[in-house]
Amino acid sequence: MVKISGWESKTLGTLINEGKIVIQTGPFGSVLSAKEFVKYGIPVVAVREIREGYIQIFDETPCVSMETYNRLSKYNLATNDLVFARKGNVERSALIPLTKTKYFLGSDGICLRVITKNLLPQYLFYAIQSNTVRSFLIQNAYGTTMAGLNEKILSSIPLFLPVDIDEQSAIAETFSDIDRLISSLQKLIEKKKAIKQGAMQELLTGKKRLPGFSGEWNEGCIGDYCRCIRGVSYNGGTDLFPDENSYSFRLLRANNIQNGNFVPNDVQFVKKSCVSEEQVLHSNDILVCMANGSKPLVGKNCFLNVRNGVYTFGAFMGCIRARTPSTCMKYIFQIMNSTTYWENISLLLSGSSINNLRPNDILNMTYKFPTAIEQQAIAQVLSDMDFEIEQLEKKLAKYQQIKQGMMQELLTGQIRLVDADRKEQPKTQILQERQPAHNQYFDDAVMIAGIVNAFYSEKYPLGRKKVQKLLYLVRRKEQADISAFHKKAAGPYADEVRYKGGEPIAQKNKYIQVKRNEKGSRFEKGMQMQQALTYLQDWGKQGDVDWLVSQFQYTSVNELELLATVDMAICDLRREGKGISVASIKDLIRSNKEWRDKLKKTYFRDSDIQRAIKKCQDLFES
Repeated sequence: MVKISGWESKTLGTLINEGKIVIQTGPFGSVLSAKEFVKYGIPVVAVREIREGYIQIFDETPCVSMETYNRLSKYNLATNDLVFARKGNVERSALIPLTKTKYFLGSDGICLRVITKNLLPQYLFYAIQSNTVRSFLIQNAYGTTMAGLNEKILSSIPLFLPVDIDEQSAIAETFSDIDRLISSLQKLIEKKKAIKQGAMQELLTGKKRLPGFSGEWNEGCIGDYCRCIRGVSYNGGTDLFPDENSYSFRLLRANNIQNGNFVPNDVQFVKKSCVSEEQVLHSNDILVCMANGSKPLVGKNCFLNVRNGVYTFGAFMGCIRARTPSTCMKYIFQIMNSTTYWENISLLLSGSSINNLRPNDILNMTYKFPTAIEQQAIAQVLSDMDFEIEQLEKKLAKYQQIKQGMMQELLTGQIRLVDADRKEQPKTQILQERQPAHNQYFDDAVMIAGIVNAFYSEKYPLGRKKVQKLLYLVRRKEQADISAFHKKAAGPYADEVRYKGGEPIAQKNKYIQVKRNEKGSRFEKGMQMQQALTYLQDWGKQGDVDWLVSQFQYTSVNELELLATVDMAICDLRREGKGISVASIKDLIRSNKEWRDKLKKTYFRDSDIQRAIKKCQDLFES
């Protein structure tokens, strides 16, 4: 370790010998007998309860009574105690938080308690959370079948720490900030997942219908729409290649499905001669685990969007494939991740010693099916929610990586937060995103990309008129400036968005592409669309796009023109202190040369304007 002024290298054992830390192992059987445990009382913290940096109490966590807690007080855990699991995941540790909850140290736990003012418990916690110390504990743990931790191993942990308590505090506070950020993202992801599950329960059962759809659903089974193909059988000794070549396919197995996503890691290569034509995977196939030693893994699946003719799958896997090109496989995929699907899997496997599904087990599962168009609409809404969760999870992984990088720099003194004169320096904005400068033009470019991504359809071309109306409406939802929009014939219409603002920026950055023909401009997704969607997510704007989809996904261009025109008229009348009515809106429209012809259109009848007034008030004044 490089010498740094004001820092010192010590082992944990040295700090214990110096009287700065005390170490305590949990009570063993003779001290804490089985009769001491109660169902309700003080939770006992042991292996399972010690997570990655925090304590988690389960319904099955054993407890001790208050009498035991008081009698064996040496095992009581206090705020800022650092606890380790003595068996199993020995690299895990947690800091007891400031809380009214009492905790008791279990027999499989070890506790470190700082008893000096010259060492900050929070700094020690982050130092022990570093990859360096975690790797040290894993490498030095005793035991072959299960890793074990004892006082001797803990005492030999190498530490590098600043002498100055202010510098320790500054470092610990920085890590605490990013931990709060990570925690808030984790909670947001869980919230989004819960919302998605609720939406699935309503949309996949017909309890809630998307706007524009009605009529009865038909009951059917997955086998009416799909078939199930079993995977490749092969000889592990002679049929596998170490690397890809022209005689092989990439072989997918259960480990290539993680959290509903396809993960192309750790792929083996199998001889083409082992693979039948139907066992070659294609986009829109669903890969499902049909057998596994772990029961919870059976039934897990992922939707494949892969290069055709490259992948096949192993014998314990299955491929759910559409019977006809019109089958909406994304709808089938959502069904196969619903609560009902997993309840069916659980029933099929209950009481069986073999964790194995047959093709008909899945194909015979019965659900309700709407029309193909409604299936596609439902699948798109749920897929959009999946995408939002995926982007949040990527952001979480990014912050977790940033934290690890910070640990490498701050816990080794490579970056100092307190200078040699013990003056705290301004904290660098380590978490600041590298994003383009925010201005209205760039915001519009990113929002236009989000609109195109959400509303583009090969069947129903997306033109500039619709994009402009949706951009206007989302600005109103955000209570943002709408002064760029003017009373044009097709208006509200913003020339600057088209000629010098969001639209050309979105095209230049390849977020979108605009194709022109005799019928006008057609907006389509560009090669760099994903970059714009990342900005939307990072800026917290994805929710506004979701709002547009929920309100206007099946709304015609004429209806959007009616709503935007009436809303702009309402805004003008409010500024002038005039009342809102069908008559006052018609007078305002009639007073503008470019707008007056709107009143000749069939969708600007008095009843339509009245309906639009109520809709706009519900959207923007609630």
